[in-house]
Amino acid sequence: MPLYEYVCLHCQHRFEALVKARSENVICPRCQSPKVKKLISSFGIGGNSSRLKGGSGSCSGCSSSSCSTCHQ
Repeated sequence: MPLYEYVCLHCQHRFEALVKARSENVICPRCQSPKVKKLISSFGIGGNSSRLKGGSGSCSGCSSSSCSTCHQ
């Protein structure tokens, strides 16, 4: 079963869900809303839990919208 990342469009909660089929309905575990959006997931590198960051500005190291300026 593939593991996908989602964001709830109602409460903005980010979560992962195991999805058996593309047609399976996914709901937010926090607010139970069915209005969720599948995100493009990053992937792990090496044997630790580090992940590549996309250009979404979600890096915890800064508030920039571009990771190219991140000094982390």
